[in-house]
Amino acid sequence: MSQATLRKATFVLLTAALAVGPFSTSEILAQAPAASGSGQSATQGPTLSITMDQAVAMALEANLGLKADRLSPEIQSQVLAAAKAFYNPQFVTGASRFNSESAPTSFLDSTATSVTSATNRFSTGVSQNLQWYGGNYQVSWGGSRTENSSAGNPFNPQLGSTFSVTFSQPLLRNFLTDSARTSVKANTIQQQITDTILAENVARTARDARLQYLNLIGAIEGRKVAQQNLDVARESLRNDRARVGVGLMAPVDIVGSEASVADREDALIIAEGQIARAMDQLRQFILDPARPDYWTVTIVPTDPINAEPRQIDVDAAVKTALDNRSDLVTARKNLEITRTQLAMLHNQTLPNLDFRVNYTGTGTAGTQFKYGGNDFVNPVSSTSKGFGSAIGDAFGNVQPAWTYSLQLGYPIGRSDTKANYTRSQLQMRQLELQLHESEISVALQVRDAARQVETSFKRVQTSRASLDAQQRRLEAEQKRFEVGTSDTFRLFQVQRDVAAQRVAVLQAMLGYSQALINFEAVQRIR
Repeated sequence: MSQATLRKATFVLLTAALAVGPFSTSEILAQAPAASGSGQSATQGPTLSITMDQAVAMALEANLGLKADRLSPEIQSQVLAAAKAFYNPQFVTGASRFNSESAPTSFLDSTATSVTSATNRFSTGVSQNLQWYGGNYQVSWGGSRTENSSAGNPFNPQLGSTFSVTFSQPLLRNFLTDSARTSVKANTIQQQITDTILAENVARTARDARLQYLNLIGAIEGRKVAQQNLDVARESLRNDRARVGVGLMAPVDIVGSEASVADREDALIIAEGQIARAMDQLRQFILDPARPDYWTVTIVPTDPINAEPRQIDVDAAVKTALDNRSDLVTARKNLEITRTQLAMLHNQTLPNLDFRVNYTGTGTAGTQFKYGGNDFVNPVSSTSKGFGSAIGDAFGNVQPAWTYSLQLGYPIGRSDTKANYTRSQLQMRQLELQLHESEISVALQVRDAARQVETSFKRVQTSRASLDAQQRRLEAEQKRFEVGTSDTFRLFQVQRDVAAQRVAVLQAMLGYSQALINFEAVQRIR
C-alpha cells in the first residue's frame, strides 16, 4: 500500500468517526453502556424521558426534605392558635354543700345545745379576656338553699339567687398592647415568615432540580465527546500499525498511540461514571424513594441546552429582588416582630391604672316567718316564695348593688422594664442596619448574576466562532493530508483540537443555562 493510499484511507475513516453531531443527548444515552461502579444492576430498568419542567414538578412532589418543610406552616398555625386561645371564653360551673354544727351564740338559742346549718350552692358563669384595649369581663349566676336551726331566722329554708357582672379595664399600662396581644401579633407574623421560608425552599428545590437536570445533560454530552476522542485514538492506532506493517513507521513509534488510546479509554470510563453520578443526583431530587424501580430507572433528559439570547433588565431585577427575596422578606418580618415587642415594652413602662366596675343583683325566697311583739322565737305567720321568685328578683334589678374602683400602681426607681425597653431599641436599630446592609448585598448579587448571564452568552458566541474556525482548520488540514503536505500526527492534532473545542462549546452552553437559572433564582432566594 502506497503512502498516498494510506493517507486517503485514514482520511475517510477519520471523517466517518467525526460525522456524529455534537448534541444528540438521547442517542448517546441509548448507546452508552452502564457505567461500572454506578450502583445500577446488570439488568437495564425502564426509561423515563422527561423535560426540565417535568423534572421540577416531580422534585416538588417527591423531595423528602420539602415534604418535611411543608409541615412547618401547620406547626406554626398551632402555635398561633395556642396564643389566640388566651381570648377564648371560659365557662365555669360548680356546686358545693356546707354543713356545720356550732355552739349557740344568740340569746334566742340559749335553750339549744347546738345550732346546725346546711347550705347547698351552685354557680355558673363565663369570663373572657378581650382583644381590644386589654379589658376582661365576668358574668356569673348562682343559687343557694340554706337551712338553719337558729331561732329568729326570717327565712328557713332560705333560697337565694345572685346575678353578677364585673368588667375590668386598664387605662394606661396594658391599654394599647400587652404581652398576650403581642404574642398573637408576633406569631401571626411568624406564620408569614414560615410561609416565606417554605416558598424559599420550594424555589431552591426547583433551582437545584434544574441544575441537576443540566448536569445530567452535560455528563451525557461529555461522554459523547469522550467516545469521539476514543474513536479517533483507536483509528490512529490502527493506522499507525498499518504503517508499521508496510514499513513506513518503526514499531517503537506506536507507543504514543497506544498510550493515547489508554488515556481516552480512561476518560470514557470517567465520563460514564459522571453520567451515573449525575443521574443518581437527579434521581434523589425527582423520584419517590418508595418507587420499586428507584435505582434502576434510566432518566433521559429531552430538553436541549438553552443557548438563545436573553434580554436582561438589571434595574427591574434588582427591584424584584428587593421586594420579594425571601431573606429580605424574612428580615423585614423579624424587624416587625421586634417593633411589636418594643411597643409592648414601652407600654409596660407606664403606670398601672385599672378601672373596675361590678354590678350584683340578688333575690331571696323560701319560707319567710313573721314575729309579733317581743316574741322572736315563735312566729305568728309564714309565707312561702319559690326559687323562681328569687331568680326574677336577681335578674330584675330589684336589689341592685354597684361597685366602682380605681387602682394605681407605679414602681419606684428604674424598673427592669425600662432597661429591657432601652435594650430592645438598640436591637431594633441593629436589625435596621443589618437589613440595609442585606439590601445592598442582594442588589450586588443580582447585578453580578446579570453580568454572569451576559458574560456566559458571550462565551457561547466566542466558543462557537472558535469551533467554526477549528472546523475550517480541520478541512484545510485534511486537504493538505490528501496531497501529502501534512502527516497523520498533525491531522490527529487538529482533530483533537476540534473535539476539545466541542467540549468548550458544551461547557459554555451549560454555563449560560446555569447562569439563567441562577439569575432567576437570585431574585427570590439567597
